[in-house]
Parts: sequence; C-alpha cells; structure tokens
Amino acid sequence: MSQPQLSPEHIRQAAHWLARLWSEQATAEDEQACVHWRQSDPANEYAWQQLQQLQGHFDSVPARTGHRVLASGNRLSRRQLLVMTGVIASGAAITGIGTRQQWQPLLADQRTATGEMRSLRLADGTQLKLNTATSLNLRSDAAGHRLRLLRGELLVELPENARSLQLSCRDGVVQAHHGRLCLRQQAHDSQLAVYSGQASVELQRIEGESVTLNAGEAVTFSAQRVQPVRPADTNQLAWIDGRLVAERMPLTHFLAELGRYRQGMLRADPDLARLQLTGVFSLRNTDVTLARLPEVLPVRLRYFSRYWVKVEPA
Repeated sequence: MSQPQLSPEHIRQAAHWLARLWSEQATAEDEQACVHWRQSDPANEYAWQQLQQLQGHFDSVPARTGHRVLASGNRLSRRQLLVMTGVIASGAAITGIGTRQQWQPLLADQRTATGEMRSLRLADGTQLKLNTATSLNLRSDAAGHRLRLLRGELLVELPENARSLQLSCRDGVVQAHHGRLCLRQQAHDSQLAVYSGQASVELQRIEGESVTLNAGEAVTFSAQRVQPVRPADTNQLAWIDGRLVAERMPLTHFLAELGRYRQGMLRADPDLARLQLTGVFSLRNTDVTLARLPEVLPVRLRYFSRYWVKVEPA
C-alpha cells in the first residue's frame, strides 16, 4: 500500500495536535478531537505517526521545559522556535516527512497565528498587513525592500516616495514601485491583486514569462502558468477589518475561507454544495459566524468537539 501524499497543511495540523496534547492544558476533549482528526483522512494519520516517531528527539528536552515551549502555542520566542523547529526538522529529514520549504515558515522573520492579523510599518512609510497564518522574510536596504512570502496572504501599501519592492513567493516574483497590492499563496497557485499603482509578476520556472497589472486588476498564477487577467475584487480585502464579505458565495467556498481563521477542522456535507450565501460575517469570532448559518440557510452545526465542526443539512 502506497504512503499518502503529505502537504504542508497535513504537517502543520499534526504539529498543532501534538503541541496541544503535550501542553499542560490538554483535556480529554482535546484527545478525542485529535482521534477524530486522525481518522478523518489517511494522510492525517500518516502525518501523526511520522511525528510520533520524532518523540525520541523531544525526550532529550527536560519535561517542564518541553511543556512550557509547547503550551505557549503561537507566542513562542524566536529562540524557542529555533530550538523546537531544529529538532523537528532534523527528525523530518530522517523520517522523510516534509521538506525544508514546509518547515521554513516556523523560522520566518514575521509570522501570524491562525486567526491573527497584524500590521507593520517600515522606515520609508511602506505598510505591511499580514493575514491569518502568514509567514514572511523581510530584508531592506538602500536598493529597496525584498520580501519573501512563505505562506499566507500579505497586503502591501507603498507610498510614492517609498523604496522599490521585490516580493517573491513559491510561484513568482512581483515587482512594484508604489501602490497597493495583495499577494496570496494558496496550495497549488498564487493570487496577485493590484488596487492602486502598477505591479508585474514573473513566473519562477519560466524565464521571461511575466504579466503587468494596472490598478483594479488581478491574476492567478502558478510557477509555470498565468491565467487571464481579471478585475480585482475589493471584497477580498474585507479581512483587513476582520470581516468576510460573501456575495452569492457557495457555502463550501465560504466554509473553506472561514476555516483559515479558526483552529481545528471545519467541514461541510457534500450535499450542501448547491447552497449560496450573501452577507457580511465576522472573522474575529468564527463561532459567532457559524452560529448565524442556521439562521439564514437550511443547515445545522454538529460539534464533535470545539475543534471539529461539521455543517450538515437541517
């Protein structure tokens, strides 16, 4: 039987459950939710088993120290991250789980946790807004800013007198001198939207293959292919204010977006694919948003635990 294909998300979730169960705050509910998560997908179970094989590496860490590091969750210091990630990464190389690219976000210069949104202001007035579960590296000098988006979504606002920007991701390199643009890296491709100014993107694997976007334009691209340019959707920036704006959005798409902002699993019954949703919903309190769904759609919420929710037909 072949081994399941592991994605960065499988590894991230397995690490999340491992950290939660090793923390001093772990409950029986957490343990049961982890079991459900493992049973829901063969790749989840495989990622879990592979991480379990690394336990010997963690056994060398004093018990209280290990618990303190794991229990601190997304508030780890950079030194703690280096120690913890170094152990995981070394074990990953031995057991074959993950790659250097998959573990890089843990060592990023800037990062946000699931559900966290944060703003940064650089010396020349350039503003960066990091969406949920985003990691990036940042280097600035007299020549300009060089950013590497490792995971997630980033909004950049460059004033006219700002330094030039080079923003790279897995699929391409974006160049801009001023304006407002948003880059999102997804599982299989990336999206760039320009809301003011101008920006160009060059693909990583095809030399000379590039596209220039003007204000109000957006494009989806992979490392080898650029899709047709389309109008930019300003509703997609509602996350800046902690909102999710839906206009006749398929419920399955809505739940996938909402799931980016909450820990654990959020699933939809396949029979709900035909349902659509319109409205403005909170991203800062996803439990409140979920509670609203039965009020506007013929659905019900089934909570297996706090961290595993399934939306089913009513």
